[in-house]
Amino acid sequence: MIIWVVKHAREEHKAAIEWLNNHTDEKIGFFLCEIKLYRIGISEPAVKFEVIEKPNDWTKEVKKNESANATQQQRYDYWVAFQDHVFQNAQFAKEFKRRKPSMDHWMNYSIGSSDCYISVTQLVNRNEINVCLYIPNNMELYESLLANRESINKAADIPLSWCELPERKASKIIIERPAELSDQSKWKEQFDWLADVMVKIKKAFKKYL
Repeated sequence: MIIWVVKHAREEHKAAIEWLNNHTDEKIGFFLCEIKLYRIGISEPAVKFEVIEKPNDWTKEVKKNESANATQQQRYDYWVAFQDHVFQNAQFAKEFKRRKPSMDHWMNYSIGSSDCYISVTQLVNRNEINVCLYIPNNMELYESLLANRESINKAADIPLSWCELPERKASKIIIERPAELSDQSKWKEQFDWLADVMVKIKKAFKKYL
């Protein structure tokens, strides 16, 4: 953990910490703090450090560690390589913000709405990757989108499957494809497909959210 303490946090300070958290080792977290002094009555001044910038999902994030099994390690390596590749694409980088890789089989990306998000998944046991618009606990939104299904499918120009998930009180619109996840020589082609689909889904649904 590295903490940068300043009197007044400026935008360039925040940008520097955000860049470090997105581009350095997973085991290191960078924090930006402002130092403040408080006094009650005639008491001595008390120091308070206010956190201005911190790693994404710091309290929840699963870190890469030496105890990871082979499957977890492969997931992590896949997401690291995925982000390193797709964020070289200017169009993709314009639409999405970099996330910290984890050992989970999914990565979630915000699309500017608190009601849904894009989820990207790698399923090693099925040799499959997929991208979906996931809508947790909002059937009203799903039904609104479903009413515009024909227009959305046409705008996305990809074969989307529309799925209600009543047991989860959720719904998703998904596209899947086979992928040899154990063959790293095929990762870049998979990354290009994922990035292309993510951009298409975001643009197709944006006006309806």
